[in-house]
Amino acid sequence: MKSIITTLFLVVSVSVFSQQLSYRSGGVVYNETENKKLSSNVVRAYLDTNAEALSLYNAGRNKKTWGNVLFYGGSGLVVANLIVGLTQDNTTVSYASNGYGPTVKSEPTSFTAAIIGGAMIIASIPIKIGYTRKIKSAIAKYNEGLVENYKPGTKTTLVASGNQIGVRIEF
Repeated sequence: MKSIITTLFLVVSVSVFSQQLSYRSGGVVYNETENKKLSSNVVRAYLDTNAEALSLYNAGRNKKTWGNVLFYGGSGLVVANLIVGLTQDNTTVSYASNGYGPTVKSEPTSFTAAIIGGAMIIASIPIKIGYTRKIKSAIAKYNEGLVENYKPGTKTTLVASGNQIGVRIEF
């Protein structure tokens, strides 16, 4: 009986903190107790009770999206422009009316798109660094809110003396 009451008390006290979240690399949020990866919609559902944490999380996810758009868009521009520029040249052939052979002009391809892509990649770096701070602070605010809002329910203690044994429940 004593072990059942102790086990029940421990389970109740641990279940209060079962919704704590933890941040890992890549913007992935895990449920701490189950070590389970949570989707962004599930995390938003958890953070729905804390408006400040939810707005920080949404801002962090927005920054992550824009950072990815800039990074992968810039990478695509660089790769596409380099492939086109290194595999072909702009050549024009003109024929003179005086009977001589054709005149061939060859101009190298402009690497303007590669330069723009490189600028996009460089611009994405601080954005991608900043989103982790926002998501981490949102998770921290949510977890702090759990501790602040924690109100212990009933307190159960085992009372024993020389002649009696019992359970005391405090509300």
